[in-house]
Amino acid sequence: MEPRYAVDITLTQKDIKRFAKMLRGDMKKGYIISTLVILWILYSAWFNLRNGKPTLGIFMIVVVILAPLAFLYASWRQVRKSYQVIRESGGDRYKVLFYDDHFETKGEKNSSTYEYAKLHGIVETDTDFYLEVERGQAVILQKQKCDAELSAFIRGLRKNIQ
Repeated sequence: MEPRYAVDITLTQKDIKRFAKMLRGDMKKGYIISTLVILWILYSAWFNLRNGKPTLGIFMIVVVILAPLAFLYASWRQVRKSYQVIRESGGDRYKVLFYDDHFETKGEKNSSTYEYAKLHGIVETDTDFYLEVERGQAVILQKQKCDAELSAFIRGLRKNIQ
């Protein structure tokens, strides 16, 4: 059987970072709460500095500075580690073949077949399509590699799934 569409994908670390960001979703509420906690700690630090407890005040300021940096470093490290695992398994370069009822991924070391009906969802962002084959696992399609016809086909699939 001949595929309807075929696309070659080469993932970069930036692609994995965008995927991780997409999985986290809208973080506005988390950012607001984090900002309020940081402001509260800074106020407490100021209060302790003014009331003769400079060690505690300085410690609180150090925590306010280091905690966000530690979070950013941990996120960056996780993305880097995920990309290395994907690259070592040969998952950073693959071909996606689209048929009427399923699609296939073919890489150097592995290949898989997925039925459209069993997809958990299709997410579209400004730069990518994510075909969710499992919760937290997706086949990443860079929009720049998809022609208009394939993009329309994927959007049609998304309407049928959701």
